[in-house]
Amino acid sequence: MEEFRKEIVFESQNLERETKLTIFGSYGFILLAFPLVGDEYDEQVDCRFVEGVSDYIKNGIFRIVYVPTIENRIWKNGDKSLEERSGLHFKYNSFLVDEVLPKIFKMAGSPTPIITFGCGESGYFAGNSFFRHPDLFYGTILIDAFFDIRRLCGDYFDTNCYFNSPLDFLPKLEEEYWLIHLRTRKHIYLCVDEKDDFSVSQATQLSQILNNKSIKHTFEKYIISSESKFDIWSHIFFDIVKRYF
Repeated sequence: MEEFRKEIVFESQNLERETKLTIFGSYGFILLAFPLVGDEYDEQVDCRFVEGVSDYIKNGIFRIVYVPTIENRIWKNGDKSLEERSGLHFKYNSFLVDEVLPKIFKMAGSPTPIITFGCGESGYFAGNSFFRHPDLFYGTILIDAFFDIRRLCGDYFDTNCYFNSPLDFLPKLEEEYWLIHLRTRKHIYLCVDEKDDFSVSQATQLSQILNNKSIKHTFEKYIISSESKFDIWSHIFFDIVKRYF
């Protein structure tokens, strides 16, 4: 896939560091992918997801854009207080909306549909980004994700944490503007490994909330014989792409 790969490197004002988008493909809608390990695209892990859908990329169905995340640099940074980490998460949201999206639209030549994607902890960032901004994103593919920010912040919980915790803010969401966007989205996928009790519990709670809000979504449990999480996640991802795209 190297012939379809390019990078956009820029200085982020919100993150206060040089950052990079890793892009595969030249045409089609965007799958905005959050790295599975670490905060940056990982050649050994993330590439298998790209290679597994290479025909879709080559045929111009979609492009995959890997965006840096903040799990390790911010939430697992013991040198900063939890209040500081929460504040940096606020800046990360601004980074996505004010810096990443304009660069994607410029690359594409115009505003283009974007579906977020992540597995495990990266699934939290993919899901949170979509549910915070359903007016900007067209859907999300979430595999073994969690939706309660307490997994990252523990007992610390300020207003910013609340608005970055879908299990907390979605049940109380009443504004028609946001609900209309959520109810018209056709690509919301909650997928879990049936053996992962925590992921099943998190997805079940979120599915119930979405049902209560009349938000259409697909909630699927998979039974896959593998000890490797990456094998399970890639199998589920390929299945979703094959069936729905």
